[in-house]
Amino acid sequence: MNPPATAPVPDDLIEALDERAAALGVTRSQLIIQAVERALEDRSAWSPGFLKAIGTPRPELEETVDEMMEAIREHRSRSEAPEL
Repeated sequence: MNPPATAPVPDDLIEALDERAAALGVTRSQLIIQAVERALEDRSAWSPGFLKAIGTPRPELEETVDEMMEAIREHRSRSEAPEL
């Protein structure tokens, strides 16, 4: 068996964790392990490398992006973009 891992957890989170574990019929440790496994398996999140790549300015693409945005504006069915 692996040595236990410890981390400080706020009291309100421990209370919520215990309530959820009881509702699911599992121990606190089992619920924590399940949550960590799910977090590590989640491949839907974007990788840090991808986020860095899209956040890096690319001056050589500015003209192309401007052309693309102009084409979108010209073919838009509304005069303004909808507010989100």
